[in-house]
Amino acid sequence: MKTPLIFFLLMIQSLSSQFLVEGVVTDTETGQTLPYVNIGIPAQGIGTVSDESGFYTLYIPADKTAHPIRFSMVGYAAHEVLVSSLEEADVRLYDVALSPQTTLLNEVVVTDGSWEVSRVGNKTKSKRFVSGFTSNKLGNEMAQFVRVKKNRPTKVQSFWVSIVENTLESVILRLNLYSVHEGFPHENMLTIPIFIEVPNTPQVVSFDLTPYDIYVEDSFFISLEWIEDLGTEGLWFSAGMLGKSLFARATSQDRWVQQKFNIGMGVEILQQKN
Repeated sequence: MKTPLIFFLLMIQSLSSQFLVEGVVTDTETGQTLPYVNIGIPAQGIGTVSDESGFYTLYIPADKTAHPIRFSMVGYAAHEVLVSSLEEADVRLYDVALSPQTTLLNEVVVTDGSWEVSRVGNKTKSKRFVSGFTSNKLGNEMAQFVRVKKNRPTKVQSFWVSIVENTLESVILRLNLYSVHEGFPHENMLTIPIFIEVPNTPQVVSFDLTPYDIYVEDSFFISLEWIEDLGTEGLWFSAGMLGKSLFARATSQDRWVQQKFNIGMGVEILQQKN
């Protein structure tokens, strides 16, 4: 087998002095812990995701105390706290409770008529050119642009991704769907989280999204997010240089950066004809 050419996302972290913030995230109404909450300092490359028990740890450089830490999750109102407001210590404790929030979606009007099915995304199945999550940094995310003809009701039927290798026993990823703003992923359009389990055999695998009733009327981004502390060396996807470029961010709450390559993933959509 030929040696694969691997593309990496740029993830650089300063080695300045730092301190630790840790705590538990819960639901204000039920008191239950919240797993996989996105936590970080916006646009600074400092972030993480709470574990399956709602616990998180976040290392913050000493020169970032003027910034806020943001906690966010689909279905909940976001919460922010200034780092400088936390009691000074090498380990700063901060528990937070998030309030459930009903998301009002733009109404999509579906009329009688014919529908057409199409697969949109990068269809590469290359085994020589591969890419993947480049570190164990929680919240590492990569997004693919999906073009939709405007003002035509569209249902997202399924998501597919081309896996070249997966030596990890079990990998749970979060699937996100974002609106578009100035060419970049913007706000998460989902009302409930979607988690997918990636098989450990090479294949183009498809995940049924019809139970979520995802309707859109404009172009969007679909993304995969790394949310478990498993190590990433064994998970690789087909990659290429042709087609739409990938967008990525290093960790939770970070800024999006356009890459010079893409991976084999996309969606099957059901679109109403005019």
